[in-house]
Amino acid sequence: MDRQKLKNSIHIVIIIFLALALAITYFFLFFGWDAIAQAISTVLGVLRPIIIGIIIAYLLKPTCNGYEKLLLKKLIKSQKRSEFKSRKIANVIAVILTYVTWTVILAGILWIVLPQIIESISKFITDAIAYAPGYIDSITAWIANFKLENPDMAPYLDMAWTGILDWLKNVMVPKLPEIGNSLILGVIDLIGIVVDVAIGIVVSVFFLAGRKVFATKLKLLVHAVFKENHAKAIISEFRFADRMFGGFLEGKIIDSAIIGIIHFIAFELMGIHYSGLLAVICGVTNIIPFFGPFIGAAPTAVIILMAHSDEPIKLLYYLIFVCVIQFLDGNILDPHIVGGNIKISPFCVIFAVLFFGGLWGFAGMIFGVPLFAVIYDIVKKLMKHRYKKIGKFDMYKENLDKLKDPDSKPAPAAATANAACDTAFENTDAPSQSEQNDASENTDKTEQ
Repeated sequence: MDRQKLKNSIHIVIIIFLALALAITYFFLFFGWDAIAQAISTVLGVLRPIIIGIIIAYLLKPTCNGYEKLLLKKLIKSQKRSEFKSRKIANVIAVILTYVTWTVILAGILWIVLPQIIESISKFITDAIAYAPGYIDSITAWIANFKLENPDMAPYLDMAWTGILDWLKNVMVPKLPEIGNSLILGVIDLIGIVVDVAIGIVVSVFFLAGRKVFATKLKLLVHAVFKENHAKAIISEFRFADRMFGGFLEGKIIDSAIIGIIHFIAFELMGIHYSGLLAVICGVTNIIPFFGPFIGAAPTAVIILMAHSDEPIKLLYYLIFVCVIQFLDGNILDPHIVGGNIKISPFCVIFAVLFFGGLWGFAGMIFGVPLFAVIYDIVKKLMKHRYKKIGKFDMYKENLDKLKDPDSKPAPAAATANAACDTAFENTDAPSQSEQNDASENTDKTEQ
């Protein structure tokens, strides 16, 4: 009885502790969120070089794996060293070749593109300063003619113009010192980002060289913390996330680079000014799924209209070109380059871009789609496991089969991964081998 009372007392203490912890968490979440957000921002700021290094290493991983595989075949064929030493040498040489390759590629791109961008920006600023009075005079003349032709609208135009002037005088002018301070802080932050990127490149070397060690230790940690079946399911989902993020980011970068080159060639052929600057804008914004082309087309169209005010037909040519190139990109380039890894509906893509873009800005727009695909896959597998557990899997499968094309076949890699994960989920509630051995030993002891 004393032991039972002690157990009950411990349970009460644990419940009280959990209730207090939840109450404190609730208080901080709803009343001290600013302090929590500030603490998270500080931690992320400190870890920013490491995060940048991990991202760089992750993007360079496919190139490094390709070099290592090629070198390993040659080193093993030579039979002068053991397999362990061959793998170690191949890894070191592959890391060096990876950084040399991408340094040459990026240096070549900058050598070709950077002069065009600098020339376009300088020409744009010069033209904007030179033609700004002419634009103002044209707008003033248009407003005067509109007022003469529409005398009833004149008071409303005067009221709007007076409101704009008051806004500039009372709102923008007092904020000029604040804007200047913000620009100075922006320059300081930019210098800090450059320093963090430089440190991140150094960090990425160590992450890339020890990628297999980190992966093995993480796998062992998962197996140590979770049951065997749960660990298999988690590792399978990690591999799925790796395919989603890796395939999506690499495909999008290649696709956007091709789109930027096509825009540059088209701008040169159409005789549009600032072709280098406009091509970079269109290529960078194309990384954002769905909304990227529209985000890049809006400022590009405005700049073209300003630069070719005497030839507005060029704006029409550009709009037609954008429609054609986006049709080709959405139906030919993107499916083949990205590889159809992100198999979610267009509505889910729009939701992911808007939701994660609202949370994390530009980074959320890029990483939101593969992240949503991973979350969607986890929910789908849990739901499938639940239907199997309650004995209604036939109804689940029957409803999903109505939405599938009977002639379509899943990719071998995806089918294998899904089968492995399904097996892990199916056996989630089954005891592990060690638990079965312990149970049999306890049974034998009881019988004895």
